[in-house]
Amino acid sequence: MNVTSSFHDNQPITWWNRVPIYGTGVLTALFAAGVLICAVLGLGRFLEPFAFMPPAFLAGAFWQPVTYAFADQLSFFTPLGLICFYMWAVEIEKYLGRQRFFTLFGALLLAQPLVCLLWWKAGVPVAQWGNYEIMAAVLIGFATLYPNVEYLFGWVPLKWFAFACFVCGSLMQIAERDWVKLSLLWVECALAFGYIRWAQLGGEITLPKFSRAFARKPHLRALPDPVRRPRRAREDEPVEATSEIDALLDKIAQNGIGSLTPRERARLEKAREALLKKPQR
Repeated sequence: MNVTSSFHDNQPITWWNRVPIYGTGVLTALFAAGVLICAVLGLGRFLEPFAFMPPAFLAGAFWQPVTYAFADQLSFFTPLGLICFYMWAVEIEKYLGRQRFFTLFGALLLAQPLVCLLWWKAGVPVAQWGNYEIMAAVLIGFATLYPNVEYLFGWVPLKWFAFACFVCGSLMQIAERDWVKLSLLWVECALAFGYIRWAQLGGEITLPKFSRAFARKPHLRALPDPVRRPRRAREDEPVEATSEIDALLDKIAQNGIGSLTPRERARLEKAREALLKKPQR
């Protein structure tokens, strides 16, 4: 199935004083509101009904798989976390389109309750709240989209920054022997990486055809020499590639980068990487 998004799906929902409002902005505002409510009402009083707790969920608290992510503790780094979430997630939304972005966010949101239920069934007491794992997954998704962007100090590629964050987060949970949190982190990051890669491939997953291994091999027989057709000159190939890139740049100039389809973005990113690898004369 080839997944494509419309032009309007990549555009802001609305504008406010010339500021574009994306779906990511709405989620960031909800995260901020949840933190403030916890700070005002008290974390304990607010968490008990809205955090995800398997016994309460199975007893009828069916809202908990959604509300747990918006109930979090206020800290010194809360503003920085919200800013980073918006910066990373809005780029993913522009690339995927709003519908597929919310599909990804919904998958990240529901994956943690499923993992928690498995741990609880195994006899491990579980209670989950906050959006730490979701923010980590959004960073991994952003790095999957633009792995070679020089993110820190103009020389650290984004993929290595994200990998370092993933390793540090994993080591932190291993040191605390918190296997539940470790599994949540890995599942969320793997889900974000897999979904972005799937979208970059145009929404297609090609599986190997194992039936070919059991197919009868054809008998070999001599064939006459094929008629060789003159091959086009090598100079024509770069010209065609350059024309394609020029067309994409014209589309960006007219309608913005959000108008590109996932295939076009992937083609532009490959051309950019090839240009960076080309030796300077």
